[in-house]
Amino acid sequence: MTGTHVAYDILMVTDCRFPGGNTSSVVEEIHAQHRAGYRTGILHVPSPILGAARPFARKIRDVLDAGLAELVVGAEQVDTKLLLARHPSVFTELPEGLPVVRADEVLLAVNQVPTDERGVEPYYDVPHVQRQIERLVGTGATWAPIGPRTREALLEYQDSVPLLPWDWENVIDVAQWRIAREGFVADRPVLGRHSRGHWSKWPEDPADILAAYPDDPGYEVRILGGTDIPAERLGYLPANWVDYPFNSIPAREFLGSIDFFVYFHHTGLVEAFGRVVLEALAAGAVAIVPGYLEPLFGDACLYGTPRDVRGYVDRLYDDWDAFAARSAAGVELAERRFSYDTHVRRLAELIGPPAEHPTGAAAVGPQVPAAASQTSDRVLVADLRRETDHAVAPATLKAIQETGATCTVAVPAWHARYLPSGVAVETFPRVLDSLAEDERRRYLATRLGDMVATHGPAHVVVLDDGSAGAAAARLAAAERSRLDVLRVHRDPTAGTASGQLAEAIAASLPEGWGVAPVTATAPPRAASTKPSRLQRLIDRLPESWHLHTRARRKAWTLRREHLNREIDNAADIDAVVFEATDAEVSLPVPARVTHPMPQRLPVALVVVTGESLEPAATIRELLQRQQITSGFRLALLAPPRWEPEASAQRLAIETLVPESTWQSLHGHGWSGYLRRRVHEACLSFGPHTVVFADRPVGESGVLEVLEAARTRRRMETLYRRPR
Repeated sequence: MTGTHVAYDILMVTDCRFPGGNTSSVVEEIHAQHRAGYRTGILHVPSPILGAARPFARKIRDVLDAGLAELVVGAEQVDTKLLLARHPSVFTELPEGLPVVRADEVLLAVNQVPTDERGVEPYYDVPHVQRQIERLVGTGATWAPIGPRTREALLEYQDSVPLLPWDWENVIDVAQWRIAREGFVADRPVLGRHSRGHWSKWPEDPADILAAYPDDPGYEVRILGGTDIPAERLGYLPANWVDYPFNSIPAREFLGSIDFFVYFHHTGLVEAFGRVVLEALAAGAVAIVPGYLEPLFGDACLYGTPRDVRGYVDRLYDDWDAFAARSAAGVELAERRFSYDTHVRRLAELIGPPAEHPTGAAAVGPQVPAAASQTSDRVLVADLRRETDHAVAPATLKAIQETGATCTVAVPAWHARYLPSGVAVETFPRVLDSLAEDERRRYLATRLGDMVATHGPAHVVVLDDGSAGAAAARLAAAERSRLDVLRVHRDPTAGTASGQLAEAIAASLPEGWGVAPVTATAPPRAASTKPSRLQRLIDRLPESWHLHTRARRKAWTLRREHLNREIDNAADIDAVVFEATDAEVSLPVPARVTHPMPQRLPVALVVVTGESLEPAATIRELLQRQQITSGFRLALLAPPRWEPEASAQRLAIETLVPESTWQSLHGHGWSGYLRRRVHEACLSFGPHTVVFADRPVGESGVLEVLEAARTRRRMETLYRRPR
């Protein structure tokens, strides 16, 4: 954004930190607007509901990185054809520094009722919100309920605020969410749900929880979003439940791993729409939900109480044709009523077609190729072998490339030189083979799972020598991705995979090698745990849920304060404190310095983003400063061509795909990829300091930052941003 006066077709006003349905709805509308040629700006206005400091939601960052919308910062005036705000609470108090906004139309999508049984006080005051909107725009908003429940809640205010005659329903890209279903996913019914782990998202009665999500080995129950609340209310977790933390896998992939989407919640919760239900329908799962959602979803869902769940599930699991018809009806409803076309039509009714913008401005920022968001042609190849046979990986990659697929490959560092061009490469550090087998196994499993999440492949091909580490990693890929995982092997008992990709790879392999499918095993069951003393005290509180929530927050605060005290005291007792839940394996970081105990020196991670930097000269300068100061241990995150020189100098190095290679293969998203790789490298190396090198380190101040940071004892991070 340049200048102080900007214009958009649509200015979306919301709190970009919301983690759940609010953000998902905003992002889906941005995608639809971009496809139709509308130019979108986002104005972030914080909601008091999110009191704690937190970053923007990942999905918001993704659309900003992809250039689908522009974050409004520093503008004095914004002109827009439509101001589309979401979540009334953002207008509780307007922050200082907002621009003057001029809008032809002002719409507030109401996705939260003013009050419900959960809250002691209203979530927002309708007249006050309308006055705040008038302060920002000069005119009040038309209030647009997103569903029947919010419309009903606003009827008492219809004399003070105008209501849109029709509901501003959520939309979804059905083509992206649809999953082909040719049979049930397992040999027993698989029930599931996904939502935030808030206490209001679960039934308050333990009997209702077990009725909806049975403790019965004849069913499998998969939960995406955390199980802390049901564990508290039940006192344990059933052995047939599988727990996936919130956002640990994409919702679409999760929905593809279940047959039935079962969603029941606390009786005090008023769901404004039920976006998670729409996502389940679009993915072809059969939804079993409370009856109040019937005006929205009609015959596409099954309605009732938790005690009706088993009857519905048993009947449909015995009749595939009936299940398939019910599944197809859900997809059809999503396509007919909640598609991107629906959103574009209602925009056209309000503001007409997109405005003429300067060349290249309709889609703010970099243009995104149409195929960039597709994953059907992406293949991730992971060479997990210890052996030094260099023929198999190039043959596998060549075969995959000849099918027209886009390849990303992760290989041991010494294999990288044998790879063909046209692939994105990450390497496993050489030090990996010096680790104990259980540490190597954990590292490979974690790293491969992270790569699946980062690169979004449709297929994962694992080159396997039969070691325990390779076995753990290939199963992690199958379990976390729920995608097609193939194993390239020399095991005559492993079977043979079918399909175009598997057959192409098999035809290219040396004699004695084959391709087998990898079947996901059941993920680890969550262990039953005895409630802590603090939890037992919380459970004795009266049934006043706001007090219950405050007690949970206080427990978290006490744990955080205790950890901070341990970090403060660690240096005095020669201890190193870290949060074990964050790091699966810490890789060793050597130091070539004159120091009696070099392993006690802080780690400095240098992230190399400048593609023109010369590895040997840059590494020499970094090592010189390391020796001069004896103040830090050096680790690198750099392109693969840096690996030979770094290893020759006995440096710890992880690698990343350079920006130019990423863009040639995927078109966009490198900024998000870089953030993930830096985070992963931080978990591996545990650095105190992180600096970015995008130009010669002697000119950029990198060396001075490294030296200045050498005395820092806490596990804190300094960032020097790229230009």
